[in-house]
Amino acid sequence: MNILAINGSPKRNGTCSTILNALVDRLSAPHNKITQYNLNSLNIHGCQECFYCRNKKTDICAYKDDISEILEMAKKTDIMIISTPVFYSDISAQLKCFIDRTWSYYGITGTSANHLKRNRTLVFILSYGYNNSGIYDQLYEKYKVYFNMFGFDNCYLIKAYGAQYYKTEIINNNEVSDMIDFVSDKICN
Repeated sequence: MNILAINGSPKRNGTCSTILNALVDRLSAPHNKITQYNLNSLNIHGCQECFYCRNKKTDICAYKDDISEILEMAKKTDIMIISTPVFYSDISAQLKCFIDRTWSYYGITGTSANHLKRNRTLVFILSYGYNNSGIYDQLYEKYKVYFNMFGFDNCYLIKAYGAQYYKTEIINNNEVSDMIDFVSDKICN
């Protein structure tokens, strides 16, 4: 399986990264090809709304930066893992930049991304400081709609709540560990 892991956190060793790496470690196997990116260390830009993709009827974004390669991989990957902290009640700017650039996937028809591979898996990792476990569930639901349109029909949420700053010990939280086990078992079976 092709697995694309995207860390949308500005912290390379924070909670998001720790959970992402724990899941990637569980999925590491000779038959899995895993490609991992840390968006904060890349030269990335948001959608320029240039309409190149629509005018040319292509799903390739005209703007060339480090996201270009990730966009191409995301179109073909079997499993995509995205990890983000919650900032101001939304995903990180780095991850939002990537998601906005997926707008080019609609370029062929202008209305859908039905040409993309279907029945793929998305793992959405959210980390936030509030101790309320469900406070940001709507973020997952909102972005799940978009990823469903891109063929990610099997979606899973792993959330680390009460995770502040570099508090990596959240990975020992039974709920997070259980979800990592559950998701990796679902993906591998």
